[in-house]
Amino acid sequence: MKPRQHGYSLIEVLIAMAITSVVLLTVITLFYMGRRNVYSGKQMTAAAAMGTQIMEDLSTMTAQDLGTNFNMDDSTTLGTVTLQNVVGASGGQISFDNSIGRDSSACTVATSPLYTITNCGNDPNGFMAKWLRTLIPQANKTSVMTNPLIGIVFTPRNPTIVSQKFTTAQFIRARVYISWQEGPTRRRYAFFDTTKVNR
Repeated sequence: MKPRQHGYSLIEVLIAMAITSVVLLTVITLFYMGRRNVYSGKQMTAAAAMGTQIMEDLSTMTAQDLGTNFNMDDSTTLGTVTLQNVVGASGGQISFDNSIGRDSSACTVATSPLYTITNCGNDPNGFMAKWLRTLIPQANKTSVMTNPLIGIVFTPRNPTIVSQKFTTAQFIRARVYISWQEGPTRRRYAFFDTTKVNR
């Protein structure tokens, strides 16, 4: 008669497989989340660098230069500028009343015969095209950020009076935003603010 052979029972094997599955699932989830966070951090870094460059360009402009460079004067209609799909905002929207919006959504990205970004709308001196060219090198809209958008919201006002004409307002607040796609319905935004005194 053979001595009794020791081994694992079916229940012990099933428990070991369940524990291993839970551990592997956790590790895979950590890798996935880590990759997504690294990618998100890379895009936020690119947005911060782009925002800094834009703020440096705006710092050299007077209030009159803003009007010239972004096609604004007293006949420019003030309205509500609304940004959509903003994470954390009430209803996913941020609105700026009595403001003028300029963004890169109207820019045309051409790949033939040469790579160019043109026709950015209210951008007669090409600042918006220059900034967008940094985020879309060689017409690839996903190489730096996914579907990037650059915009500025100008709000002319006096300290206690809103809805001022562009040339008569004492201050012009410029809120720069860099936006990019982080999911099917989610856009990330990075905001940068500056104020110009109208002299």
